[in-house]
Amino acid sequence: MFPNALIAHSLAFCPQADDLRTRINDFLLGEMDRHGLWRHWTREHPNHAQLPADLDDTGCASGALLRAGRPLPDIRDLLLANRNRQGLFYTWIVPRLRWTGLRHMRVALGPLRHPIVLFLFFRRTSAAPDDLDAVVNANALYCLGGFAGASAVTGHLVAVLRERREAQCDKWYENPFAIWYFFSRALSGLAPEARELVEARVGAAEPATALEDALAVCSLNYWRAPVPPQFVEFLIERQLQSGAWPRAALYHGGRARRRDGSFDPPHPDTPRWGGEALTTAFCLEALCGLDRGREGDA
Repeated sequence: MFPNALIAHSLAFCPQADDLRTRINDFLLGEMDRHGLWRHWTREHPNHAQLPADLDDTGCASGALLRAGRPLPDIRDLLLANRNRQGLFYTWIVPRLRWTGLRHMRVALGPLRHPIVLFLFFRRTSAAPDDLDAVVNANALYCLGGFAGASAVTGHLVAVLRERREAQCDKWYENPFAIWYFFSRALSGLAPEARELVEARVGAAEPATALEDALAVCSLNYWRAPVPPQFVEFLIERQLQSGAWPRAALYHGGRARRRDGSFDPPHPDTPRWGGEALTTAFCLEALCGLDRGREGDA
């Protein structure tokens, strides 16, 4: 489900892909639950209903659909209720030890109808009920836009950039290019002070794959910043004869969080996800955004 949400957003920059984008958005709507939330597994997965909804999938899917003009249930109160006392978003929508409102509690208690499955999910994977992940916060911010208390999230993300903690800020993402992309998408209209940090960091980077290069170009496009010509040349040179771009991993199955908040390296068997379709969508966003990005978000 998740890659489709990212692709739908990227294709918004490419009018030639409107038909495909429409089909993807129809798919995303079909994956939405009755509360207006999303899970990482599709409905075809045997444990779909037992998996908690999360703000990464929900933020990206809802954000893409809202920008496509699709009518959606109002979930702002659900997302805003899923924050800690410092104002940062938890990744998973599960019951909390404090009152979070009747609607949030009703949604959060749903997976408890399958307690063994839920217990095994948090026991056998890297996920934890109290996960606080920077990219997930960025994607929730992308979905919600400005709101009372948004400064807690924007301040956290800007601090990650200032302190150069990109590789240690999120359990599911460790590639700095992915961090810059998601942060820029969320912060470009809300935290102008982040522009200089992103522009300097991306400008000094050396992408190793077409995916990294596309994410770098997109990050600069969100800030309407100049794009080094070699970044564009890199993309054009690496396009395959099929018209696609080579696959590369964007995110992985998580890593153990240490007590100080940093992470262990991912286990060698940790799954990583990406694909030609996802890389190609980011490349199209990057190239189309060179013109449209100067005029504002699609």
